[in-house]
Amino acid sequence: MAWASLPMYPWPQPLTEHYWQWLRQRLQQLGEQALPASLHWPQDYLAHWREPGMLLSQSCGYPVSALLPAQVQVLGAFHYQLAGCADWRYSSALLVRKSDAGLALADFHGRRAVCNERHSQSGYHALRAEVAVLAGVQPFFSHVSFSGSHRASAGMLAAGKADIAAVDCVSHALLARQQPQLFEQLACIGHTRLQPGLPLITAASTPAATVARLRQAIRDSLHAVELQAFFREAAIDGFSPLDLSDYACIADTAAHWRAAGMAEW
Repeated sequence: MAWASLPMYPWPQPLTEHYWQWLRQRLQQLGEQALPASLHWPQDYLAHWREPGMLLSQSCGYPVSALLPAQVQVLGAFHYQLAGCADWRYSSALLVRKSDAGLALADFHGRRAVCNERHSQSGYHALRAEVAVLAGVQPFFSHVSFSGSHRASAGMLAAGKADIAAVDCVSHALLARQQPQLFEQLACIGHTRLQPGLPLITAASTPAATVARLRQAIRDSLHAVELQAFFREAAIDGFSPLDLSDYACIADTAAHWRAAGMAEW
């Protein structure tokens, strides 16, 4: 049975469901049948990305390039009209408490970092790559903790339980809109290097004709008047068709620093 999910960003669920219903109707017009009636909202992301019935989902660049390349196909990535984004690429905002707003990443040597989780490109691997440029494979932070989500990382910063975090710039913008009192306590001191943005994916077993229809439906959706409220809320202003090779740089960078002797945090 096919299923669809858009689980990665904190978009309003009713608008996201409306977006899927539009895609579903357009896919039917293009010739696809037996489509999911509604979106699936998974708890275990890695498990659901590995399901052979996955018609559509959104993932993170590190799992797709390093953990799932034999199990998924990349459809492409949205463009976001936000600071830290450029076409289909994005970066992570380096967030600190406002009292540290005048500092640079180099000034956080010996202080505490918080990451969302180890498979995250934006919260873990992007920060490791930036630190490696400053310190090579030597330890940089005095302690690294894991919060479970970008939202929780921001909360730990505000509570004084950590000093710096790398937060996906799209998540940063959306969460700051939803929780202004929390994010008013924080400051962005810079961004990590641009990397491929969160990929829209389908199962490796999805036929080529269906892949083409999915890409077409997503492109068509950008011009649908009835979806503009969703796109404004999500800050989406474009889409680029991509494939797995466009994400290889993410796994390659992580593997480079691992091979150089940089220990996992």
